[in-house]
Amino acid sequence: MGGKESYVPAGRKEYTWESDNPYYEKRKYPEPTKCPECGVVFKDGRWQWPEQITEKLPNDINEILCPACRRKRDRYPGGFFYLSGKFFEEHREEILNTIKNVVDYVVTQRPLQRILWMKEDENGATEIATTSEHLARQLGEAVNNAFKGNFEVNYSEGQKLARVYWHRD
Repeated sequence: MGGKESYVPAGRKEYTWESDNPYYEKRKYPEPTKCPECGVVFKDGRWQWPEQITEKLPNDINEILCPACRRKRDRYPGGFFYLSGKFFEEHREEILNTIKNVVDYVVTQRPLQRILWMKEDENGATEIATTSEHLARQLGEAVNNAFKGNFEVNYSEGQKLARVYWHRD
């Protein structure tokens, strides 16, 4: 074994993904900082909803767009979830309610994971853009677990982007 080798102790990982995320600024925001768009607050080292913060916030709070609102403004999703098929067309409302329930739960735990937009194409298929690849996958897994179908997840090489497909005829 000649030369220096990089050693990472067991149980410790080097989180290099942050450098690949254009919305990760490699710095902490001054506390507290509020997003003027959605109202989420950076406090105690993380973004959280104001109702989750127990102490009173000062009147002279810092303001900056949170990463989720910046993604929305820039139309720069972290994931896509595509739904299609005859079954989807026939059960659209029920499937979209399942998606809404998942998002409602996730956003209370992780305020930066949100749906950016939802659009339907001329064939009845729906595209849902999310702020993270994790949320796109969670939505796909929830729909597939509830309704079964053809489920596939594709990650873009060199990017933090997931394309999740669900289809059932």
